[in-house]
Amino acid sequence: MVFRKNHRPGTTLADERAHRSDHRAWSRRSFLRTLGLAGAANVALQGLPISALAGTALTSAIGAGGPRKLVLLRLKGGNDGLNTFIPLYQYAQYQSARPSLAYAQNELLGLTDAFAMPSAMQALQPLWNNQQMRVVNSVGYPNHNLSHFTGADIMASGNSDPGSNADGWPARYFVQQNPDYLATPCPFPPAVKIGGPTSVLFNSPDQIDISANFATTAQLNALIANDGALYNNLDAPDNCYYGEQVLYLRTVANSAALYGEAVAAAYNESSTEAAYSGNLGEQLRLVARLIKGDLQTQFFLVTLDGFDTHVGQNGGGNHPGLLTELSAAVNAFYTDLAADDRDGDVLTMTYSEFGRRVNENGFGGTDHGTALPVMLFGPALGGSDFHGTPPDLTDLDATGNLRYGTDFRSIYATLLQEWLCLDATTTDTVLGDDYPRLPELGLQCLTTSAPLSPQPARAADHRLLTLGGGQYRIEFEVGRAGRIRIDIRSVDGRLVRTLTDRYYTPGAHVLDFDLHRLSVDLIPLVYVIHHGGARRSGSFVGCSR
Repeated sequence: MVFRKNHRPGTTLADERAHRSDHRAWSRRSFLRTLGLAGAANVALQGLPISALAGTALTSAIGAGGPRKLVLLRLKGGNDGLNTFIPLYQYAQYQSARPSLAYAQNELLGLTDAFAMPSAMQALQPLWNNQQMRVVNSVGYPNHNLSHFTGADIMASGNSDPGSNADGWPARYFVQQNPDYLATPCPFPPAVKIGGPTSVLFNSPDQIDISANFATTAQLNALIANDGALYNNLDAPDNCYYGEQVLYLRTVANSAALYGEAVAAAYNESSTEAAYSGNLGEQLRLVARLIKGDLQTQFFLVTLDGFDTHVGQNGGGNHPGLLTELSAAVNAFYTDLAADDRDGDVLTMTYSEFGRRVNENGFGGTDHGTALPVMLFGPALGGSDFHGTPPDLTDLDATGNLRYGTDFRSIYATLLQEWLCLDATTTDTVLGDDYPRLPELGLQCLTTSAPLSPQPARAADHRLLTLGGGQYRIEFEVGRAGRIRIDIRSVDGRLVRTLTDRYYTPGAHVLDFDLHRLSVDLIPLVYVIHHGGARRSGSFVGCSR
């Protein structure tokens, strides 16, 4: 079978220059995102003495789904699904496509008549045998993007449009439940990220990272040892806009310090009761301590890096070693949780930006592909099995890649509705469409909670003062932080000038302007204050140029 070459640059090692460029772009963007508010606060505050800074907190949404937790396990780099779960029903085709990478039959652990996993994953055998592991095959989406960072954003955002994936589906869940999240910080983070570069997963629609972000496990351990310090908000620089931004960052820093206290308290209230190994093991050990210590956070993100296996995929234990680390860490995690009878409250799901191509390349590895298997772990699954469309190595797309069978958002929709207990309408709102649910995953919301209705936006209280000589002042009170736009319009609705359009902190604000500088000859004029979905207006009675 002959396939048309995939011309997307950077997807194969043969496109070496484009491949390096793709990785550099990913690294630069990841660095800037990791810097985010945390880096800005460290600059503005000249060194924040805590190791994590979360943008904001959500109060009313925390616990909306009860005590249940969702741990998202990112396999960074694009996991090779065909060497994770080997298709026994097409074993000859598998061997033919991968003469140097295919596992021999004596290296496999049979799971069903159709699928086996390599012996490197033997630590997952107890979870499979105890009905705590499900696999959804051929997960993807139409017109799969093969770029690392764009693909990762698509999977994290739940939006396959690269131009519209700047926020994450868990963050939209929280914000939809509590639109006042910027003004109502709580003493614990709505999400926790440990290890690896950040992503859009917990970015709100306002581009605020709602999580407590720990780039390394050492940072989290340092925070546990030092709860951080609060900053005095009364001595911000007396410089209008700059001063307000510093004040905002200090407010965020204070929230982070409160997060630190909650994180440290939860950690110190629990203990580790399993043997962990490897970096992923340490990440999950910390998550287990926080969960067992009753931290109210619902979402956790951990990362296992190294799955971009263009070269020497099986040489030196590269991919098999990653699968061993993954399996051992997940086994220890659920052993640890079960010791405190908390394993039933925790569901873990793997995801990756894409799978790998069916045919091995000329470098002993595999290039960027499309569909891949998603693994789920936990007693709540009530069984072990494979679901979705089995990969078909004889029916590939024009580029030689697997065809997808299950849209990844169907898994998200199932988790939101059947695990976090959102109603169907709210779930569709979060994901932007109605995706088929997967009842075969065995999840069940025993006590469906009513969705928390968004609170209506309240436009700022305001008044207009005449200063004389064409000078005016608008004084307005902000009750809920957010973006505010103030427009000057003619009475027939035409826009004359936008006076301001930016983020404002809660409290009183003043905006001075010169009406004579506005290019308009109409008498009366009106001003309109937009705040969220609400607006207030007033008029300039008897005003003219």
